[in-house]
Amino acid sequence: MRWLKVLAIAVAVVIVFFVISSLVHILYLIGVGLLIAVALFAAVKGWEQYKRARERHEGRGQRHLQQREERRSRPPIDATRQRPTGLPPIATPSGFDVDEELARLKRELPDS
Repeated sequence: MRWLKVLAIAVAVVIVFFVISSLVHILYLIGVGLLIAVALFAAVKGWEQYKRARERHEGRGQRHLQQREERRSRPPIDATRQRPTGLPPIATPSGFDVDEELARLKRELPDS
């Protein structure tokens, strides 16, 4: 009778071992499946973002070429129009008159 109890306990341990082993294996397969699904999702998402970024880059390149063509087709800007109005002309060593500038400053300052 004693051997029958030992044998029953041994069989129960083996059955429990197989059940737990099966559950762990199933959880392992579920985990691997989820990892594969996440990897595929990330790959597809990354590919879509790459395509969108490539399209934006190509669009910028085309806009850059169009702007370059527009700049080339415009007439050149006259250098006198670039200078802001209301400012004195740029002082050059040969063309700057100190007495004229002093007289202008005296006229602009109020009498004190």
